[in-house]
Amino acid sequence: MRHALSRIALIAGITGVSLAWWQGSDPRLSMRLDARTRDAVTAIVDSAAMEGVPTEPLIDRALEGASKRADGSLIVNAVRSFARDLRRARTALGPTSSDAEVVAGAHALRSGVKIQELERLRQVRNGQRYALALDVMTYIINRGVPSDTAANVIVSLVLASATDEQIAGLRNDVERDIAGGVPAGLAVSSRGLGVERAVQALADGGAPGAALPSVRGSIAPGGLPVNGNVAGSVQGNATSAPGDASRPPAPRGKPKKKSP
Repeated sequence: MRHALSRIALIAGITGVSLAWWQGSDPRLSMRLDARTRDAVTAIVDSAAMEGVPTEPLIDRALEGASKRADGSLIVNAVRSFARDLRRARTALGPTSSDAEVVAGAHALRSGVKIQELERLRQVRNGQRYALALDVMTYIINRGVPSDTAANVIVSLVLASATDEQIAGLRNDVERDIAGGVPAGLAVSSRGLGVERAVQALADGGAPGAALPSVRGSIAPGGLPVNGNVAGSVQGNATSAPGDASRPPAPRGKPKKKSP
């Protein structure tokens, strides 16, 4: 009797799964896509769900295509491609990664980041999250920072236990540097070094307000220059403020006449 009940429960479970799959698709897809496109997208979404891959971004991608009135085949290809990147990101980041991290990792891959860089994030401490760091990585790549440079700097900061606030601050500083004419790669490398030193200083018991290096000279964590011109600064003397130490001192008084 017990075995018979178990078999009935198993059959009911299988039937329930099959019925859920047959009934379909997300109502949003049914309302926005033609039947053929909807069925193809639903199959991709169901396959991703069975593998533990986030599915909401896939539905969003399909709905985005529908909003743009894209051809059904283009929508299906876009969803399939994104699902592939989500799988790659989840494999690289590991089974303990959150959905937000997997999605951010997929976007990073699509921006040119190598999968080996994502694999490095498996070394993070337990409980440490890095979705924002991956988003910042993609953002600065889109601002012109080479993907290898951006990935190396951001992943290194995550592994050094930089906080979300520090990494978000780096993004804002890099944005300002680029707007000021600093080459994108140089800006992120220098700012990254500054954040890494700040993290290390705090780990060593240093003061949080210690000056950090930047492409514009030493800079406090808030972003304000401590000394306006530093040897080796990419700004050089050309952009120094009038009257600063980088210019020769102005003559005092009238020059003395030379004896004939």
